[in-house]
Formats: sequence, C-alpha cells, structure tokens
Amino acid sequence: MTKPMNIIPAITPNNRRSWLRPAVATTAAVEAATFYFFGLAHTGLRIPLGLATVSEPRIVPATVVEWLCGLALAGGACAIAVRHPRGWAAALGAQLFALAGVGLGLWAGSSGEGATALNHTYHLVMLGCLAAGGALLLTPAGKATLSRKPSAPDTP
Repeated sequence: MTKPMNIIPAITPNNRRSWLRPAVATTAAVEAATFYFFGLAHTGLRIPLGLATVSEPRIVPATVVEWLCGLALAGGACAIAVRHPRGWAAALGAQLFALAGVGLGLWAGSSGEGATALNHTYHLVMLGCLAAGGALLLTPAGKATLSRKPSAPDTP
C-alpha cells in the first residue's frame, strides 16, 4: 500500500515562516508599481483603465518623489527576493523612505495645490500599507526570517 501524498504541507518549525519572504517581496514590488503608476500620472498624461481614465495634474516634484519611492521599494523587494544578506535593512529602509515620501505628499496636498480626491486617497492607503509593512519588518519574526545570509534555510 502506498502512502497518500499530502499536497498541503504541514506547518512545522522548518517551514512556518516560509511565506514571509515572498509575501514581503511581492508586497514591496506591488507598492513600487503603484508609485511608478502615480508618478507617471503626475506627468500630466491621461491613463485609460478600461471604463475609467486616471488624470492627475502635472506636478513634477511629485513625479520625482514617487519614482524615487518606487525605485527604493523595487530595490528592497529585489534584495529580499534574492536573499541578500542586507535584505531586511534594504526593505526596511525602502519602507521608511517611501513612508516619508507619502508624508511629504500628504503635506503638499494639504495646501490644496493640485490635490485631487484620488491622489489624497492613494496617499492615505499607501500610508497604511507602508506602516503595516514596516511594522511587519520590525517584528522579531520579520527580522529573523529576512536578515539571514543567502545560504541559510528559512528556519526559525
């Protein structure tokens, strides 16, 4: 008699945090993509998205800040994904840098100059996402799992 194959792995001490690395890398990559998208929107382009069109006023400083935030987050995502020894520090630094950029965007938008409801909502959503991502990275599990050397397995 053959042993039945378990297609859903049990949570064991060797794999209980194996989901953390791809989750953090993917989330940071998606955050980076949204910063690139809104950076592009702040060039004044009208971006069609099916039934809706995104149109933001041309604000060059916002474009620069959002692309820099996207670059930082993409770098952090790559560092985590390739298991760089300083991946945790890169990801945390990227989250904090982008959080500062979002704070700057909220402050600049509060003046009313070029502020739109979509832009304000985006900044508030990203504020929550980046704060949650930074908090996850600061947990003992986040730091222990993501600051390993490339050759070490994902074990607690």
